[in-house]
Amino acid sequence: MVKSIQDGKSIDFNAIAPRLNAPTQTEAVARETEMAQNKILYSAKLDENMQRSANKRTVKSNIMLKFVTKAMDIKLQGEADFTTTLEDPIELLKRIERFMKKSADAEYDFLDFWEANQKFFAMKQGTTKNLMHFKERFLRQAEVLQDLYGVAWFQDFAVKTKAYAAIASTDTAAQNKFKDDVFEAVLATGFLCNSD
Repeated sequence: MVKSIQDGKSIDFNAIAPRLNAPTQTEAVARETEMAQNKILYSAKLDENMQRSANKRTVKSNIMLKFVTKAMDIKLQGEADFTTTLEDPIELLKRIERFMKKSADAEYDFLDFWEANQKFFAMKQGTTKNLMHFKERFLRQAEVLQDLYGVAWFQDFAVKTKAYAAIASTDTAAQNKFKDDVFEAVLATGFLCNSD
């Protein structure tokens, strides 16, 4: 769970579920011994996997008890997916981060929109800051912008660029790829402009 939190990605416990290996020995006694060993190993790995899965609820409880203020607790419990998506500690932390970046309880969407843009476009690396740290901050703020704008906004921008106009109108695959990649192009440009 610690690695999952550090990486900011949830672990798919179904994908890493253990499997019982078939014995490879051909001789009956050796085959039976190998099968018994495989069962013991499988059982241990299955228990470990189940503990990891159960640990998600414990981690969520610890986050809620130790790190969440009363106001944030009320906000989180008001979310429609509090008992579904937010059961995952990683998703919970991402939601907390999003709330922390928004102004007073999202009562004024225009202010949130303005602040998110301001933070993103004014963000600079600084001569004493680590480039990787700046990259992480930059990408987190870009995610906030993408949540606000949606993918379509960047695609609308893409169709107005000279590069898009240069693509043959009959090459719809290239046009679609250009539109799909425009957000990354915007990010790369901003990252290069704002890093020192």
